[in-house]
Amino acid sequence: MWKIVGLQWVVGVAVCLLMLLVSPIHAQSAAWGFVAVALPSTLFAARLALGSKTPMGGTFVFLTGEFLKVGATIAIMFVASQVDPNIVWWSLILTAVVTLKSYFLAFFLR
Repeated sequence: MWKIVGLQWVVGVAVCLLMLLVSPIHAQSAAWGFVAVALPSTLFAARLALGSKTPMGGTFVFLTGEFLKVGATIAIMFVASQVDPNIVWWSLILTAVVTLKSYFLAFFLR
């Protein structure tokens, strides 16, 4: 699990650096997308690492964590729209999707 989260951080930073070649505003928007995905995933992985003593409790922790992860991603994107008036949505969404789907890369690298 931590390898996938680590790969999300690496891929997210790489996309942000590539967006910096386009413009600083695109890179800043890309950073919002990266943080919106990587931060909740990291917190979710940390919570799963703590685990649960029963199988039913583990299922509850997983499902609750997934729900909170999606909610946190949406909340961070909402905050980004309120805080940054110059946000470039296509940069934010592109980075979020690439960061989120980086686990496909992890699957092929193992």
